[in-house]
Amino acid sequence: MSTCYVHEEASSVGTCVSCGKFICANCNTELKGKNTCKKCVDEMFEENKRKMDKLEDSSKAQQPMVFMNAGGGGGAASASSSVGGEAAWAPQFTKSKVAAGLLAILLGAFGAHKFYFGKWIQGIVYLVFFWTYIPAILGIIEGIRYLVLSDQDFAQKYDDGYKA
Repeated sequence: MSTCYVHEEASSVGTCVSCGKFICANCNTELKGKNTCKKCVDEMFEENKRKMDKLEDSSKAQQPMVFMNAGGGGGAASASSSVGGEAAWAPQFTKSKVAAGLLAILLGAFGAHKFYFGKWIQGIVYLVFFWTYIPAILGIIEGIRYLVLSDQDFAQKYDDGYKA
């Protein structure tokens, strides 16, 4: 009869499926119905831990961070992409100058563009005085001004949620 490779005085109950050595009941660890010695189980855990650590380190080093706009704004969403190893950042707009310009020109008499910007009091003033045609004239002037401004200038002046 065979003896355990660790405890030479104990008789073996089987062989380790990993290393093939005889093991006793104290050294035996049953994994999925197969006999494995404690030394091989420890080596398996250590190897798996090294692989997991290496995988985590490589995924942190290679993956760019991506931020998504959860606010549902009407403009371009912020994006992060990896180009040549460096992140290229796009500005984040929450208001569109084209939408604001069209609202001001077409519905400026009713203050639609003011409501679009979240300026409720100004929008209500436009609504109250829409019958005088003054808000309509102001809306056309403001709409043209919105459309003529550059994206950057428009965002800095009128877009409260703008992030450069």
